[in-house]
Amino acid sequence: MKRLFKWILGLLGTIVALVLVLGIVAVIFFNSDELKNQLVKKVKAETTADLVIEQELSLGFFPWLQVETGGVTLSQPASFKSDKTLLKVDKVAASIKLMPLLSGDIEVGSVELSGAELNLLRDKAGRSNIEALVNAKDKTVEAEETQSDAASKRGALSLDSLSLKDFTLNQYDYSQKLSQSFHLNSLEVSDFKPESTTPVSASGSLKAGDSQSEWSLSGDLWVGGDFKQFKVGGLDAELEGLSEQLKTIGLSGDLELSMADKTTQLNHQGKVNLNGQPISMQLNAGFSTFKDIDVKLSAERLELEQFMAASAGEKNSKQSGAMDLSPVADFLKRARVKGQLDVGQLILKNATFSNVSANLRNKGATLFLDPFKADAFQGHMETVASVDFAAKPLALSVQPDFDNIQIGDLLAAFFELDKLSGLGELNLNMKTKGADVKQMLQNLNGNGNLQLTDGAFNGIDIEKLIQSGLSLQSLNKESYSGKTSFANLSSNIKANQGLIELPDFKLNSPVFDLVGKASTNANQETLAGNFQLVLKGQLKEVVEEKYPKLKGKKLPFELKGTWAEPKASIDIEAMLKAEYQGKIDEKKKELEDKAKDELKDKLGDIFNRKKDNDK
Repeated sequence: MKRLFKWILGLLGTIVALVLVLGIVAVIFFNSDELKNQLVKKVKAETTADLVIEQELSLGFFPWLQVETGGVTLSQPASFKSDKTLLKVDKVAASIKLMPLLSGDIEVGSVELSGAELNLLRDKAGRSNIEALVNAKDKTVEAEETQSDAASKRGALSLDSLSLKDFTLNQYDYSQKLSQSFHLNSLEVSDFKPESTTPVSASGSLKAGDSQSEWSLSGDLWVGGDFKQFKVGGLDAELEGLSEQLKTIGLSGDLELSMADKTTQLNHQGKVNLNGQPISMQLNAGFSTFKDIDVKLSAERLELEQFMAASAGEKNSKQSGAMDLSPVADFLKRARVKGQLDVGQLILKNATFSNVSANLRNKGATLFLDPFKADAFQGHMETVASVDFAAKPLALSVQPDFDNIQIGDLLAAFFELDKLSGLGELNLNMKTKGADVKQMLQNLNGNGNLQLTDGAFNGIDIEKLIQSGLSLQSLNKESYSGKTSFANLSSNIKANQGLIELPDFKLNSPVFDLVGKASTNANQETLAGNFQLVLKGQLKEVVEEKYPKLKGKKLPFELKGTWAEPKASIDIEAMLKAEYQGKIDEKKKELEDKAKDELKDKLGDIFNRKKDNDK
């Protein structure tokens, strides 16, 4: 970034220097072609790039020296191979007052650039074409620039107006495919003088992938006398229409930029607004070989649901509206981030996280929240979470530890389910991808553990199901009404691409114990489970009194259906049949063995008689 600022300022400086040269030469002798040839040779010597000026240089004289030309193009430096030009400008116009030059002052009336395009490329080594251009200069030229800079400090510089119109900055990836395009409709600066404040305003658009957004900014610009320090006070910037989810980004406050030989320092204190939600921000960043980012973010309240993509089932979801986060990934790959996040209330879907705090850091394109702490679901949670911005869709990894939470509140908040309640602990080590809850569930992988106490299953009354089974009556919706209370519930959790299994499910209630395994498929939103019921107390006595053969037996219990309509069944009749079937099978075998013995005896008698007759 430092080199880019330096290069752009150098471009403007070259224009001013060109005006000075023309001012001196024009008094004695003027030859447009000769001046263009000299300028082309100088640019070639310093940058190895080819400069072309198609239009004639036109001059105006006293009291203002005016110069105007157009059709300016600058090729890539010789070491950077590409068929795209580095820079092209349709029109360049500038004016400078002649008399102040005698005292060493420079009073520029106006500088206007219109129809400009700058193409930023990178080679496979990660080097930009701007770096190649700047590094092409030899030490002699740099020494000359230093002397020129020192000399310029002896005089004052002022600028009545600077106007940039229709300026486009294109950024290409390593394969020279356009990744984003920054367009400036207009930039207006008036009454500019170093060491003084000048109002500035600009507007334009930003295109990334299939999305295009509009931006604008205004503020008070201050530039140091050495042109290495910049401040923008009262900054008010806004980006609109970035995606379906992120409609507006605003930035306000005070910004400072200082450029040294090997690094550029950026500081900002103010607020960033996401869809109108203000977040206080303190940013200190250094840009050199790596981008070192130190940021503190805080907000009283932040709602995240509006930033989540619409689920696949929503017809109004637009794929074209999906946010392209590849620029974020590319930025993080060359950055070292550390920071702190503090939010009073963080709202996600129907869940509220209070007293949120998180430490921020990155490793490549992955941003870590380590640890992330919050009060939620009437308890507390702590986790290490990470987001991989290079993955498509986003890859999320979490290792949450929920302590004394109401699990029903969690399920209702994220999955809109009110089927389970209970106080307990949930420990997970999970990875997933997606931009909404449903997509994350469908890509869920990992393991965990669930421990609940004093809870209930809503919508299923297992005791009522057992009573129905006792009378062998048909089941109906009434059979599923009510709830099943329990004292304890526990199970390990395994997830594989949205198939979530509870392989060692155990539930203890006052009237029965339930042991078995269960699963749910997030892709189909279905339930499945096979359990064994062990009856206790009065219910056990009632069942064994009516069915003595079931004494000491475990009843088969099956769970199936969908998230919205779970169904359960107890096949007592099948158990009884199985009990009697065993005795029937024993009697059948006994009869079969007896028949075989009798047949063997008869065959033996026939065989013996035949032997006697043969004698």
